[in-house]
Amino acid sequence: MGSPSRRRLVLASALFWLGCSRTGGEAELAARCPAVLADASLPTTPSGAAEARAAGRRWDDRAIRELYLCRVRRIGTEDEAHRAAGLDAETRARRAFETRHGARLTARAMMADAAEVAALEARDRAKYGAPDGPSWDWLVERARDRGLSGDAVYLSIVESAQKTNEAVDQSLGL
Repeated sequence: MGSPSRRRLVLASALFWLGCSRTGGEAELAARCPAVLADASLPTTPSGAAEARAAGRRWDDRAIRELYLCRVRRIGTEDEAHRAAGLDAETRARRAFETRHGARLTARAMMADAAEVAALEARDRAKYGAPDGPSWDWLVERARDRGLSGDAVYLSIVESAQKTNEAVDQSLGL
């Protein structure tokens, strides 16, 4: 079946498709996120990750996922601040989408196993029609297909931007 990390990915994908539920570890992650997000040695963009990898920097799957999860967890706090600042729902949703999308691409750029990245891209291509996950337009169309309109479309995008693949999180103990 391949390397242990490949087996984890296959297991996580299977659990994702079967629809598993979230379990503990969130309090521990929440406590670690401020330090993780403040760590200047971690890349904040896909190009930063590519540059660090080219310079010989490597991260394990758990560290990559932890960084990704911390960035995704921050979306809710940022949305609250944006709402308090008077930003409209569409602008807030676009910012949430951009944060999530950037976190996804940065995490993939940090990954050492090209086959794992290819598997994730294949999954996204099958699910969203694009290798890098859902586009803004795909998310808006999906929300409208579910009967949402107006600000409800954008609020659903903010909400969905904060959800991660629980099976992958669990497979890495997060």
